[in-house]
Formats: sequence, C-alpha cells, structure tokens
Amino acid sequence: MLTHEARLRFLFWINGFGFMLLCLFVTPTSATAPHFKVAAPALADKSSTPKSVAIPETKAKSIAPATNGKSPSVSVSRDQRPKLIRNGKVKVSEREMELLARLVYAESRGEPYEGQVAIAAVVLNRVASSEFPNSVREVIFAPNAFSPVNGDHLSQKTNESARKAVQDAVNGKDPTNGSLYFFNPDTATSKWIWSRPQTVVIGNHRFAR
Repeated sequence: MLTHEARLRFLFWINGFGFMLLCLFVTPTSATAPHFKVAAPALADKSSTPKSVAIPETKAKSIAPATNGKSPSVSVSRDQRPKLIRNGKVKVSEREMELLARLVYAESRGEPYEGQVAIAAVVLNRVASSEFPNSVREVIFAPNAFSPVNGDHLSQKTNESARKAVQDAVNGKDPTNGSLYFFNPDTATSKWIWSRPQTVVIGNHRFAR
C-alpha cells in the first residue's frame, strides 16, 4: 500500500505529464515565421525623368562634308566672281565690266552708241583670242594696247551709256564682226595697222582683224 505522501507525488506526476501532453496537442509543432509585406518599387514618374542635356554648340567651324575625293570649291569675292559669259568664251567679272566701261568712255567719246559697243567687243574678242592675254584687265593694260592707258593708269570716268555698251557686248553683240583692232584714220600713226584686213567703219573708227 502506497503511503499518502507517495500517492500525492504520483498524482502530481500524472497531472504534470497530462498537462505536458495537452500542451503538445494544443500548441502547433511548427512555428511560422512572421511575414512582412515588402512594398514593390514605385514606377518611375515620367514627369520626373531627367531630360536629355543639350550639348552647347562650340564656336569652332563645322567640318565640311566629304567631297568624294574632289577638292572643295574655293570661294571668291563678289567682284572676282564671273558674272557673265560671252559666247561661252569670255568670263567677265563685275570689276572687269567697270574697267571696260572706263576704257569705252575714254576711247569713244563723241562716237555713236554702236561704236561704243564695238570698242567693248574688240576687247572681248582679244580675250577670246589665243594671240592676246586671257583676261579683260590684262588686255586693257597690255603695253601700247590703247592710247588712253598710261602704264597701269586709266581714268576713272565713265557713264551709263558706256556701261550699257559693255553689257550689250558681254551679252554677245558685236558690230565689228570679230575684229581685234580699231583705229582712227585721221590720227593713226602706225603703218602696220593699215595692213590689217578692215571689216567695218563705225563713226570715226575703222575696225580690222
């Protein structure tokens, strides 16, 4: 027979063992880790997207485009740029036209308008000829070519009639029929000029090839 004290210990042990079993059945055997909601990254706001930064233009000159192996054209001043082409043979710049108008004025004062055009035509015919220099300026300032020219000096005087005569000659008008010379028979001192075949007489001048 168990003593009273032994029975109490046994009951205490039984109750403790039953309590442990109860805890095992009631309490879940696997612990669940707490879950935290992770906020998804916010979509980038289009309005906050940084705009592309414009590269400031430099003061350096732009690079010329490729020319397929050809040399780039060289720009010339307005006065040097050819303005008109006479019969596809003579290129005349604005400065040369003004120079020619000064010669026409000096050589043809008192002559009819056709005679002014004729003198301009003679100069252009010389430029087109292989026997003379190939520019208006060189023809005019050739030694002993025209009496009003003194060395490299030619009077600055001209007028609208002389300019218009030059324009007509540059456009192709030639009353001299291709002449390379002209002279006044009353004042000419060269015997050689009389040997040239004459083409036409306009005013006080005779024209010859």
